[in-house]
Amino acid sequence: MTAAPVIVQPDLEAWVWANIRHLTPLGEVTSFAYSAVQHWPGWIYAYFVQVDARHRRKEAARALAETVRQTIVALPDVPWPEGTVCYVQPVEGPAWLPDDDGSPRYMARYEIRVHPRRGAAAPAPAEAP
Repeated sequence: MTAAPVIVQPDLEAWVWANIRHLTPLGEVTSFAYSAVQHWPGWIYAYFVQVDARHRRKEAARALAETVRQTIVALPDVPWPEGTVCYVQPVEGPAWLPDDDGSPRYMARYEIRVHPRRGAAAPAPAEAP
């Protein structure tokens, strides 16, 4: 009996950061995946990512959040060695959500679905001699 291949889950969280980190000189940008789900039959992963954009001024934080949004929704057009971003949908924001100390912050959440690159199955275990 042959076991079903295990598909390697691509690191979308790192890919999102690789595409938005260059924006940090414009203000503070942070991102993290707060959920990830593998859809049946196993070659589509859905990630839910939050991105926060901060700045000293509310208008600048909003402008930074909009630049981040444009970058993230364009990910399906960006070549990625680990796979393909096949779907991006903003699910919340960008919306005003100041930090606890009142500092300007805009928050946005995205659903991003990815397809691992072909041949991204985990290697088969070596046979015993």
